[in-house]
Amino acid sequence: MSVAVSRVVLGVLSALTIIGGAALVVMVVVYFGTSEYVPELTEFGGWGTITGMFALALYVAGAFHGPLPGRIGAGIGLAGAGYFASTIIAALVSLPAHRGGPQGNLEDGTLGFLWLVAGAFFAWRAATGRWPVEPLSSAAQER
Repeated sequence: MSVAVSRVVLGVLSALTIIGGAALVVMVVVYFGTSEYVPELTEFGGWGTITGMFALALYVAGAFHGPLPGRIGAGIGLAGAGYFASTIIAALVSLPAHRGGPQGNLEDGTLGFLWLVAGAFFAWRAATGRWPVEPLSSAAQER
């Protein structure tokens, strides 16, 4: 039962991450396409980034066998590292853009795209039944 609940929670978090990431990507397309800034998409996309961090933490915690505190710690640690890495990548991608609005929007859009892809990956893993790792049987644990 806990496996099914975990998959549902990961699926919901992944869906919110995909929607938030897509909102940031759409914001960039609208900004550079029609020269219109849509601040509502930035706020909504920010929530998608936060749910992406929770999805990453949950995914990592269910991706390997180990004691529960170790899995929780690894999930939280990698979620923080994932956010930090995605922010750095987004900042590097946006460097060639003009300072101000274009650079900020490109950075937000890149961050949204990265979390959109991550959310799609988490949703795929939860939907195909390849996550979480099944507990080892008692016979396998004795070996």
